[in-house]
Amino acid sequence: MGMRVTQRIIADQVMRNLNSIASQLLRTEDMLSSGKTLRRPSDDPIRFSRVLNLRTSLNKLDQYSANVENAIDWLNLLDSSLGETGSVLQEIRTLAIQGANGTLTDEDLATIANRVEEALKELLNIANTNSGDKYLFSGTQTLTVPFTVTGGVITYWGDGVSIVRAIDGDTTVAIGFPGDQIFFRGFEVWSSNPVTLNQGDSFTINGVTIEIDASIGSVQDLVNRINNDTTLSQSVYAVSDGSRLFLRSRTSAPIALTDVSGTPLQDWGILDGSGAIVAGNSREAGGIFKVVQDLIADLRAGNREKISGEDIAKLDEAIDNVLKVRSQVGARTNRLENALNRFGDFKLSFKELLSKNEDIDLAEVVMHLQEWKSVYETALAAGAQVIQPTLLQFLR
Repeated sequence: MGMRVTQRIIADQVMRNLNSIASQLLRTEDMLSSGKTLRRPSDDPIRFSRVLNLRTSLNKLDQYSANVENAIDWLNLLDSSLGETGSVLQEIRTLAIQGANGTLTDEDLATIANRVEEALKELLNIANTNSGDKYLFSGTQTLTVPFTVTGGVITYWGDGVSIVRAIDGDTTVAIGFPGDQIFFRGFEVWSSNPVTLNQGDSFTINGVTIEIDASIGSVQDLVNRINNDTTLSQSVYAVSDGSRLFLRSRTSAPIALTDVSGTPLQDWGILDGSGAIVAGNSREAGGIFKVVQDLIADLRAGNREKISGEDIAKLDEAIDNVLKVRSQVGARTNRLENALNRFGDFKLSFKELLSKNEDIDLAEVVMHLQEWKSVYETALAAGAQVIQPTLLQFLR
């Protein structure tokens, strides 16, 4: 015996059909207004996942591009500052050549020394160049003014580590050149042997005791302990190449070192058996500022022989070093510009893929919209004929 078809069953079926058609019509109108074929995961789970992955990749590329653009701006400012540095050094060299002239009087030399002192002030201003609130030549201590001068004593307040920028998930590029690589490096001493850490050993740096305890498990931990000491950090800072320890004075003053418990400094090859710094494991202060200060002192002392020999030779070395650093800046800038162009190509490709996966074909969607409107109107008319007296009255 067959199922009895009632007016209620017919009405329910008509409503289900109308709702299904209306849903398709609404989705098509939504696609047309948004321009996208995918609005929710249920539209096409596989394609929706692909779109999310593409958008994630695009967001990463945008971040890397921003990092690279920032790095290029930083390097361009570095190059400009180094160009100014080179120009000032050339002017100082010209003055040094004049000062080497044996016919000049002491008064003439004093006048030249005054002009070199003004040039030194200009170099200090360049070395303290900042971009916004960040200083170019402070190493990673970018919020710290790198150089100060008190009573003629120059102090470097940065560190010896270059800042880096990430240009993709696995690659970073160093974009900084710490001031101690160019302008001024204080007295320096280093270990000739890899640093070995024995708990309980201790030593002093400028009278401040550093003890190897359980919190120091690597040479970098030791570097951090030294640099984070509020007293010691005012006169000395430490760096490492991964195995050895380097200690640098913030001024030209020598560093006082002693073993207290055990013989860590002796074991590392910093001190010899008598407690003196191992020969060849230290060097006096150097850099542009030191060279210029020595020239000023020799001009005032009338030491023409040293001016014409050692001072001009060191100026030439300083000028060459600036050129070498500018060359490195240029090479890194080119690398970053190439990366930026590559990111642009990647973004274009990803956007094309994204468009293929989620953008509508306008003509096709308009055609479908018209079709669904026609189907809906036809379904309404058919439903009105099937449901008596009328669909509207029935729904009431």
